[in-house]
Order: sequence, then structure tokens, then C-alpha cells
Amino acid sequence: MKEEITLENSIENSNFAKEVAWLKHHALLFLWLLTFVWRQRNIRECRIKGSQPNLFKAEIPPFTTLTIPLWARKKLNANPQEKFWQIHFRESETKTGGEVRAIVPLRLVARLEEYLDLYRPQLVRKIDPPETLFLNCSGGPLTPNVVCNLIKGLTATYTGRAVNPHIVRDIFAYAWLDAHPENYLTLQKALWHRDIKTTLRIYGSGIDESHALCRVEQWLDERDKKSSQGNSDEDQIKEKSSQQKKKAA
Repeated sequence: MKEEITLENSIENSNFAKEVAWLKHHALLFLWLLTFVWRQRNIRECRIKGSQPNLFKAEIPPFTTLTIPLWARKKLNANPQEKFWQIHFRESETKTGGEVRAIVPLRLVARLEEYLDLYRPQLVRKIDPPETLFLNCSGGPLTPNVVCNLIKGLTATYTGRAVNPHIVRDIFAYAWLDAHPENYLTLQKALWHRDIKTTLRIYGSGIDESHALCRVEQWLDERDKKSSQGNSDEDQIKEKSSQQKKKAA
């Protein structure tokens, strides 16, 4: 009887541990999508193993063209041999045929390392294990339908609306432009568009004359505020100077 109870507890603990592992998998997947806004192909094909992994931890080459974020530069100043998580997709691995290299943002690093060390080993299948970062429910690689359904299921559960990976990209794009209306170049690079004309054609159509007038009004108000502040400072300086002269007299 004790052996049966022990076995049942073991199975329950194992199932609970796997449920937690899947929650960690899904949390990383969603944060990854919101940060990188990749096409679903790159999400499901991102390799962490093999001869040409897309995600790896390594030193930054000394003559790199990579833009290094401030937090990484600080670490490099302390240790020039510091290793960083990086992504690298070759021309054949992107829709537009362009090579992509970047340093994984700091906001993802802790979750990524936790997932790789503790949770992915519990999920990946033991026979013919895949090299991909994210997995299907059987521990194998994701397919186009599976990754789309997974994202739709997660968004429906936690936001009340089913959204596929491409719509997530659209939401990101419009949110970015709402905060940075003129910065289409950054958006183009974030979405891996071939050129900025594509970005302008898809997302620029949502910006009309009313948006432009709001920006002009904001700009003029800021100029007026600075001008008013400048005049006020000048008046204060004159007043102080006048008072000093009266005291001296």
C-alpha cells in the first residue's frame, strides 16, 4: 500500500513539474514574441544546438558591427571576455534574404537561462530530440499550425482575444509608432522588412493628416513653453541685477 501511495505521489509530482515547465515555456515564448516580434517561421525554427545554432552564448567578436546595448558595454568594460546570448539568422533563414545578428535583450536573459537549465530538459522528447528553442506538446519541433494555435490560445486565455503571431507584429508596430511617430527605420529593422518602403506602405497608411496636425501642435506648444520659460528666466536675471545695483548704491 505504501509503495502504491509513493508511486501515485511520484506521478503527481512529475505531472505537476511538467505543468510548471510548460508554463515557463509559454511565458518565455510570449515574452520572446513581444520583444523580437519575429515571423512564426523564425520562432519555430530557432535552433539552440547543432553546427549553426541561431541562438548561442559567446564572446562578442572584437571588430563586430553589432550595436551593443549599454548594459552589455558595462559588462565588457569589466570583463572583455564576457559572453552574451546572441542571435544569428543567415540569409537563407529569413523571408527577406537578409542576415540578422543581435544581442539578446537583458529582459529575456534570466528567463531564457532558467528555461534552458531547468524546464526545457523536462519537455524535450528523449528519442530524436529537436534542436529548436521552443517545442510542441510532444517535445518535438513546432509546425506552422501548432505555433499559430499556441499563440492564439495563449492570447485568448490571458487577454480574452485570440491573436496570431502576425497580428502580434501589427499590434507592436502600431504601439511603436504611437510612441515614436517618425521612427519608421527602427520599426523596419525590428520587423526585418527588406526596406523602409514596405514598412511605410503597411503601417504608414494608418497615419493621416489629423496625426500630423497633432504632432505639429505638440511641437509648437513645446516651443512656446521653452520660449516662455526663457523669457521668465531672463526677467528673473534682470530683477536680481537691479536689486544688486540698488544695494550697491
